[in-house]
Amino acid sequence: MNFASPCGRRALLAALLFFAATAVFAQDRGPQKPEVTPDTHRSADATKPGPEQEFLAKRAGEYIRTIKFVAQPNADATASTGTSKISVVLGGRFIVEENDDTVFGRPVSGTRIYGFNNIAKQYEAVSMYTGSTAIVFLTGTSSDGGKTIDLTGVTQNHRGEKTPLHSIIRQVDDNQFIVTLMSAGADGKEAAFQETTYTRKK
Repeated sequence: MNFASPCGRRALLAALLFFAATAVFAQDRGPQKPEVTPDTHRSADATKPGPEQEFLAKRAGEYIRTIKFVAQPNADATASTGTSKISVVLGGRFIVEENDDTVFGRPVSGTRIYGFNNIAKQYEAVSMYTGSTAIVFLTGTSSDGGKTIDLTGVTQNHRGEKTPLHSIIRQVDDNQFIVTLMSAGADGKEAAFQETTYTRKK
């Protein structure tokens, strides 16, 4: 095309105007934002208390604790006693247990936190007490809606040796539950060494 002719100049001018308008239009639209893919691992329901948390919350209250060291002879005669207060915290998501006991004539205090992880689909607990500076972490499941919770973790003895810890929490009724602690003995076989009965104060 001859751009020196009137027709050529008009064609050139039209082309320039077209490209200029296209550039302005693209500028007005701005950079295109990538599509946001929803996180399928985190839903609104996963952050809220569900039936598992509601069942745990029923334990809230004050209890008398009876602690038996079942591996020892005359476990019933040497049982220790104490008190426990269980509170619901963080909008029903967790329960916190605070204990004050007298064990073999010595005062012992402890704190435990229990919850159910909606995403991992498991019960989780941490345990601390004045007999140690360690925090014990436990995880587990239940096959009966929380009436029996089976937890496992690892603890250390005074020599720093790691040993498995197995805890079973069994809800007897609305006013009583029992916690049994087990570990492997010298023969490698698991056996119960402590049983604590919680009875709600009247």
